[in-house]
Amino acid sequence: MIKLVDLTFYAHLNYNHPEDVLENHSAALAFASHIDNRLDFCFVKHAGFEQRAVMGGVPYQFFRAGNNFWSVSFKTLRFVRNLKPDIVLVQGFIFPLQVMLLRLFCGSSTKIIVQHHGDITYQGIKGWLQKIAYRHAAAYIFTAKENAAIWQQRGIIKANAQIFELLEASTGFERQDKQISKSLTGINGKTNFLWVGRLNANKDPLAVLDGFERYLKVNPLAKLYMIYQTEELLTEVNHKINSSIALSNNVVTVGKVAPADLPNWYSAADFYISGSHREGSSYALLEAMACGCIPVVTAIPSFEKITHHGEYGFLYPPGDPEALANVLSALDGMNISKLSATTLTYFKQNLSFKVIADDLVDICETLMNK
Repeated sequence: MIKLVDLTFYAHLNYNHPEDVLENHSAALAFASHIDNRLDFCFVKHAGFEQRAVMGGVPYQFFRAGNNFWSVSFKTLRFVRNLKPDIVLVQGFIFPLQVMLLRLFCGSSTKIIVQHHGDITYQGIKGWLQKIAYRHAAAYIFTAKENAAIWQQRGIIKANAQIFELLEASTGFERQDKQISKSLTGINGKTNFLWVGRLNANKDPLAVLDGFERYLKVNPLAKLYMIYQTEELLTEVNHKINSSIALSNNVVTVGKVAPADLPNWYSAADFYISGSHREGSSYALLEAMACGCIPVVTAIPSFEKITHHGEYGFLYPPGDPEALANVLSALDGMNISKLSATTLTYFKQNLSFKVIADDLVDICETLMNK
């Protein structure tokens, strides 16, 4: 049986118990329970405590460590070496020094795979270390292969490198009764759109509001509900809304919502809307689709992958309010119930935790048989 270690160098220092990690990161961890003894598997993670634990039948080893670029947990490296893994799956491209040392500790018999999580390429000495650390990995994992292009252009990943596509997360959210969800959330438009995300430049809420304002000329009874976790552009967003009678009447800034309540919001809404310019993946998009909320998202690689190139959703160019307005206008008259059911079915068949586990097993078997 192939022995795989899933290794994260980033330390969640605000967590003091294993259950904290599982509770806050189940979207990225719950796939492991679906591996079903097809791999000899364990997680190795860093947090504010040191402990071994088994959760959901999956073994975890936690070590204390820092998040300084130069910090190294030799205790972690010795632990991984002693496991004698066939493959180490390193989460993220942000700690190249640690990956270089991992290679020295484990030797050439261990294959190292690196999984992208929206990481960016570094400049200067950090960028140089990225080239040394990651250029000779056995393989790389991206949500969409197109996201690897910048890493290849910078010489961090070879042009002929083996690149696999794999979701970095899924969700356990389930569709709720639409009418009950509408009652609980207060969603009451003729056509209802939901924004879930940070209010930052990359998410581009202003472009979304601009496009939605144009769409309201076609469908003045539509409503947009905005749930957000951070408020970087809240002043600008409020100014945009308050400067427009149409937006003032048809946009509701909800603010923060408890994760447990989100399924009701996704289930009550008809469409999930996003304006992102760049994403490694998208937890909110996956949550929406799991509840049958139809995506209207930007045509970036990860969203194209998740929506199967717009077959299960609608795509528009990022930063283009006019294109967004045109896409929204084209939605009028469509069978929302049918589209919602199709979206949900596609999620269950292609984007679930089990699918992630199956795909990861296939990747490991492909590498070991190479």
